[in-house]
Amino acid sequence: MDQFIPPTRPPIHPFALDVGEELPCTESGLRRARSLTRVRLRPLWADTLVDDAEICVDEAFCNAWRHTRSGLAGGAVSLRLYALADGPLYIDVGDGGPLRPGDRPRVARRALDLDTETGRGMLLIDAIAAHWLYVPGRRGGRLCMTLLTPDRTPLPARAGSTG
Repeated sequence: MDQFIPPTRPPIHPFALDVGEELPCTESGLRRARSLTRVRLRPLWADTLVDDAEICVDEAFCNAWRHTRSGLAGGAVSLRLYALADGPLYIDVGDGGPLRPGDRPRVARRALDLDTETGRGMLLIDAIAAHWLYVPGRRGGRLCMTLLTPDRTPLPARAGSTG
């Protein structure tokens, strides 16, 4: 009698990177977010992408600190970095929700004023990321960014490196 052999499933794309961390919304939390981004991305991608990702993480974290409940005493920010082996880099920065109801990240008109010293965070993210959007939720929100260009696919895995 023949033995039943179940059909094989299509391969699941492995993540080249999938790391996340909850961080205090403080200067030390910001330093940790930047460090985590640089340390985890450097083995996989060229320095130009690592630099761009660090800028996006820095600006998104600072926006959460300044404009959401994450910036209140005891607030936190979550950071998640993930990418499929053959896909773009995704960066999610979670916050405690807006200080003012209905407030959402946006590129401010004043960001184009060269005399203004603040308000350029979302302008930088908009210039660097291929796509970004803010997803509101019941307990906060999440700024989701996609960094994608044809020459920025992950480098081949190096011996001894882990995602």
